[in-house]
Amino acid sequence: MPTIIDSHAHVVREYFSDDQAAVIDRAFQSGVVQMINPGVVLDNLDELWELADKYANIYVAVGLHPHEAKSWNAEAEALLIEAASRSKVVGIGECGLDYYYNNSEPEAQRQAFRAQIRIARALDKPVIVHCRDAWDDALSLLESEGGGAVRGVFHCFTGGPEVLPRVAALNFYISFSGIVTYPNAKSIQAAAKLAPIDRILVETDCPFLAPQKVRGKKNEPAYVWHVAEKLAELRQQSLEYICENCCTNTRTLFRLPTP
Repeated sequence: MPTIIDSHAHVVREYFSDDQAAVIDRAFQSGVVQMINPGVVLDNLDELWELADKYANIYVAVGLHPHEAKSWNAEAEALLIEAASRSKVVGIGECGLDYYYNNSEPEAQRQAFRAQIRIARALDKPVIVHCRDAWDDALSLLESEGGGAVRGVFHCFTGGPEVLPRVAALNFYISFSGIVTYPNAKSIQAAAKLAPIDRILVETDCPFLAPQKVRGKKNEPAYVWHVAEKLAELRQQSLEYICENCCTNTRTLFRLPTP
């Protein structure tokens, strides 16, 4: 049986207050062998450390989500740099730009994202990018600030084929979520067919975006299989081939050990 990695899962008590342990156990029992739990704020990191300590195969990332970018300041930057030095912190993020909700002003988002790209580059950690309705600005910042030296992934990819050349020029990865399983996600599905096999990851972004077969339920890491199955269908490749490559890609990007 193939195994898989959920490259982006928010398995924190905020979303799984009553069933966190059961959800994590179900994931491992289903064949999810590793998962990455990215932070979105910097003032409540203790639970990330607890998860990383309790579960050998859960890794974490630290960053400030674009919704919270208005709180970025020198103190936040220092806290992020300190947190990123801890063991099992494998990335910076999630961070990026979200012009759909604009919970923080666009300029505040750009400032926070620019700073976190620089931190990721300085610490040689991959950046986990949240990008919604902000492709040109996000790509431009990565091009100008990354200088070809920053690596990372566009998590929960919502772009189409038109952004793939600039993503490829950055040597970035693309992570597909349950959205790729939705019948109306034609542009994302078109990109999924074209993306290089050595640059594809899968994720749930749980508890959000449950795949089509379980839509309406609270998403959880065990459902990442539905994403991998959809990629196999779209690309006309075997599930085993998709899983093998997604696992290799995730371990390469985040420098994870093979369990």
